[in-house]
Order: sequence, then C-alpha cells, then structure tokens
Amino acid sequence: MKRYRIIIVMAITFINSFGLLAQKPETNISAEFPFATKIQVVNGTSIFYYEQGQGDPILFLHGIPSSSYLWRNIIPLVSTQGRAIAFDLAGYGKSGIPPNNDYSILSQYSYVKGFIDSLQLKNITLVVNDLGSLLGLKYAIENPSNIKRIVFIEAAFMPTELWYKQLTLVQKIMFKMMRNPKRAEKLIVTKNKIPPMMMKMAIKRKLSDVEMKRYLEPFENSIERRKVMLYGPGPATFPKKGISQVKGDFADEINKIAIGLKYINETKPFLLFYASPGMITRKPAVEYAKQNFKNLTLISVGKGKHFLQEDHPNAIADGIVNWMKNNNN
Repeated sequence: MKRYRIIIVMAITFINSFGLLAQKPETNISAEFPFATKIQVVNGTSIFYYEQGQGDPILFLHGIPSSSYLWRNIIPLVSTQGRAIAFDLAGYGKSGIPPNNDYSILSQYSYVKGFIDSLQLKNITLVVNDLGSLLGLKYAIENPSNIKRIVFIEAAFMPTELWYKQLTLVQKIMFKMMRNPKRAEKLIVTKNKIPPMMMKMAIKRKLSDVEMKRYLEPFENSIERRKVMLYGPGPATFPKKGISQVKGDFADEINKIAIGLKYINETKPFLLFYASPGMITRKPAVEYAKQNFKNLTLISVGKGKHFLQEDHPNAIADGIVNWMKNNNN
C-alpha cells in the first residue's frame, strides 16, 4: 500500500509540473465597466482613461488588440493600494489615432510618456502586458527614478532571439505569415481578422457577447485603427527570428529593455505572473526571469494563455495587492 501511495504522489507531482492540475479560469467574471471615463489630450490626440483610488499611481498598460477594458475587474481591488489608472494606447480602444500615419514605436512611446508627464505621475508602479510592456518598460529604463515597482503579465522582458525560440510552432508560423506585407494587410486591414482571432486564441474561457463587442467594436468601422496594428509595433513588424535588422526596430528596443531591466531590478522589485501554458511568457521565459532578476516574486495563476486578466482577474489583483504590501518601501 505504501508503495502505491508513493507512486500516486510521484504521478501527481509529474502531472502538476506540466500544469495539468493548474487552477482553472475563474467563474462569474463581470463584463461591467462601472467607471467614469476621462480624456487627457497628449500630443494633440485624445487619450481615454479611467482611474480609482488615491495615493501613488499604479499605471496599467494593455496590449494588442485589447484596451483598458482589460483591467476593469482588477483596478477596483488594486485601487486600495494607490491611484490605479488605465488608459487606451493611441489608436486602441477609445483613444485617438496618431496623426500623419505615424504608428512607430517612438510615436506610440511619446503618448505613454506624454500621458505620464501631463498627469504628473510620480513614484509609479507599472503593470504591463504585451505591447504595453514594450512601451512601459522603455519608459522604466529611461526614467528609473520615477518607477517604484514593476508587474509583468505576459510581457516582453527577455532578448528577442531567446523569446522567439520559446514560441510554439503555431506562433512562429503566425509571425512568418505576418512578415508577408500583402498577407498581413489582407488579414489585418482588409478583412479585419486579427482582433477576433487574437481575443479567442489568447483567452481560456469564452468571452461573453458584451465583452467581445467591447474589444472588437473599435476596429469594426475604422481602417485607420487596423493600420495601427499593421504598421505599428506588433507581429507584422517583428523581425525574422527576433533578430534586429536596424537600430530602433522592434527587436532592438526589446533587447535594450532586457539589458536595462537587470540594472533596474537591483533597486526595484519585480512581480511576474505566469500561466500554463502561457503564450509569450512560457517556461523558458520564467526560467530566464529566475536567473536574471534577483529581486523577483513569481506567481502562477494556473491555466491561461495570454490575456490572463480575462481568466484570473481576482488572483492577479490579490497577488498585486499582497505583493505591494510586502514591498512598500
């Protein structure tokens, strides 16, 4: 009997190590958006945002093709620890579109920095996801004195060649497809296939009609918003195998961030959420974080893909709150 118990324990340990017993997505996740909305004009463009709470700012940055709606169930809980703020990146959600067809990294970054400067945000806790990690972490390494802590949720924090190698075959095929200009334009702009495909692929649970409409509506009647995804930082502008082609391209910027984060982490605590199997923060990325970030807290939320905020909002919020309480220096 003892022998069988040992075998069972070993089997459970083996299965759990591959995430097969991981926490399932939460239930009864609200689609409601109970916030008063605000507009901040940055570089002549209207930036949509909402906030809750008081104190030092906690700034939430979303990814492609989502919006600040992604954080709706997290901000009410985290706002007990400070002034929680989420905004739509330029060209996403309800924010205005960058003028003059300038959807570059530097253009997008100018709105993030401009938003922070215009609201005079100081002593920031950054919470970043996807594209928001590229832009938010660029700000962090260029303005380290204004950053207090950083939270990573399916974020870009490792050199792009290493990051690319950990992707699944399906993901690599998608990136290859996006490098074909005609195919990318057809999928993203002409047929508007990317937003619905990504929102379905990147979340474990099935979004309600209300939730899906909120994410997809901005792109339905706006060719220009689709062009932001085509020409701006994203899969269509990601270089082959993550190898930088020119200074300042997508890979080059992420590589600079990867270097800068090691220095920032000497004085700023990091919190990394990950899931099984994850999409851009997979097992190799978690191991990289363990090896390269010494002041690091890791939290597994269970089963999840990319937009973990739609599968585990309460776990994420609770994790951030507890971590902030323990890192309140």
